[in-house]
Amino acid sequence: MAIGSRWRIVAPALIGVAVLAVAACSGSGVSQEDLDAAKAQLAAKEQELQVASGQLKSQEQQVTSLEQDMTALQQQLAGLAPSQVVQGGQLQPAVAGAQPTGWDTAESIRGGLKLIATFDSSGPDAWDNKAHPTVYFSSLGGADQFAGFYIVDAYTKEVVTSAHYDLGTKTSPHTTGVSPDGKWVYLQSSRAVGDKTEDITLIINARTLKIDKILKQESRFQGSMRVQRLHHVTGFVDSKGNDRLVLEYGFGSNGGPHFLLDPKDNNRVVMAITVEDTGYWMGHPFLTVDPTGKYLYVSLKVVAWGEEAEEIGGIAKINLETRAVTVIAGVGNHPIGISHTADGKFTYVVDGHASMVFKLDNATNEVVGKTSAGVAGPYGACMNWDETELYTVGKGEGSHNTGSVLGVIDLTSFRPKRGIINPIYLGGSARSIDHCFLHPDPAVNEIWVSNMAGFETIVLDLATRTVEAYIPTPNGENTHSGAFVQYNPDWTGKVLADHGGPSKELYVARLAVIAALPK
Repeated sequence: MAIGSRWRIVAPALIGVAVLAVAACSGSGVSQEDLDAAKAQLAAKEQELQVASGQLKSQEQQVTSLEQDMTALQQQLAGLAPSQVVQGGQLQPAVAGAQPTGWDTAESIRGGLKLIATFDSSGPDAWDNKAHPTVYFSSLGGADQFAGFYIVDAYTKEVVTSAHYDLGTKTSPHTTGVSPDGKWVYLQSSRAVGDKTEDITLIINARTLKIDKILKQESRFQGSMRVQRLHHVTGFVDSKGNDRLVLEYGFGSNGGPHFLLDPKDNNRVVMAITVEDTGYWMGHPFLTVDPTGKYLYVSLKVVAWGEEAEEIGGIAKINLETRAVTVIAGVGNHPIGISHTADGKFTYVVDGHASMVFKLDNATNEVVGKTSAGVAGPYGACMNWDETELYTVGKGEGSHNTGSVLGVIDLTSFRPKRGIINPIYLGGSARSIDHCFLHPDPAVNEIWVSNMAGFETIVLDLATRTVEAYIPTPNGENTHSGAFVQYNPDWTGKVLADHGGPSKELYVARLAVIAALPK
């Protein structure tokens, strides 16, 4: 029997006993003094009972709250998929000291990207793509975990599987991405080399979840050799119909070099992007491609002037057909996050340090507007389906780095949206959130948010602007970046949206949604 139920039986009985005692005193010829004393005792008992009742109700509420917490935790545990660890040591790496042959290109050598190990990644299917044709990838890791990623069904939100890679070190990878055809997964990681740790990039077979290649970036920068860590990955189809994958290296304001790979040509490098190419120091590695696949947008930051001047950040707009570079200046201090309208007319750039959003006219390559991001330290942004709203991810970049809110920019008035709860608190384990991704199905109408210091992916319902689901990670690991991928039964596939934004197909779908709006 619950606490409250027991109290509802006992309390009336006690009050009844007290009333009988008063009645007995009044009929026995006792003095008025005795009667008053009995009444006082009754009043005192009633007061004690009221206090006790309040305490018990509070305890009952605490019990109810605890029961709800237990139910939520049980649901979370039930949703965890077992983690499989793929041991790198089981596979045969390239002979130590041997130079890879047939993979290097002039561009890979120029940018310092090296193939340091190859493996046989063939084998049985590691998960059922027929049961889960549309999935979401996001990285996994933590201080006590090996680098890995997990795969989530994009509709049921079921954790399909996960994979971790024991290369002798534990780390928290800052990205995962997928080739445009869904065949390869790219993951930031590290490995033990003697008593040292080496930053590496893993290329993984998405079907078997086995490592296929290990890459390492190392090049001369400001007079000395520098090894950069992979930070973000963007997959796209370029203006000529070629599958391309961008590996984006660096952390903070010293991004690059970056590399365009051909996933269908053994993941060989077709273009390196270096400081010599952009003419300026590259900033945070947050690269995107416009809806046509012709222009690559790269963040720039003039670090030497960073403390003395405002809005000295820029964007290098690279024509991938001609390699011509156009620099668009005055987009804040620390550009992080770039979003494009589906018609290709405008681009929005997020300033992670000044907490502003800039609007670029793509025809003139000029800044035509700026507004508050509505959150502190925004890191990335994504639009809704009809492009009336831009959601900024309040990470707290360059500040507290513990943000857990999404800002909403009204793109019609180009200012933080009014008349709603803004920013939107995500709750759960949301902490240092970083990327948001528009679900590829407009009927679903969701944004999925990665959670760099939390232990779940957070799903926001765009119709209500409320959290719809928390998708737990195996072992309570954190997530960073992501990709929606659709697979056919024969394992051919396509990326629908990732770190760089929607695919061409989704941009077309977004134009259809916009065209259907009431005029």
